[in-house]
Amino acid sequence: MIRLFVAGYPREATKDDLLRLFRQFGVNEDGVTFPRDRRSRRKKGYAYVNVADDQSAQAAITAFNLFEIDGKPLTVIRAEDRPLKRPRRR
Repeated sequence: MIRLFVAGYPREATKDDLLRLFRQFGVNEDGVTFPRDRRSRRKKGYAYVNVADDQSAQAAITAFNLFEIDGKPLTVIRAEDRPLKRPRRR
């Protein structure tokens, strides 16, 4: 499973909108995640899309990176694994 970072889509975009774009690369409903702000519960303005393999990931990046929606380019790149957070001291 390869995780892609997708930014630049319209704020009013839904999970179904991203599914329509990425379904051709093997993405299903469980493969789209919209992170939300903890306090306001609003979308943060980016999403993660899970594709099956390297070949599908590269094809999706090639097809949709800088692809314009409503005059605004999408950013589609491989999501980097975040380092583990250190526990907070109390």
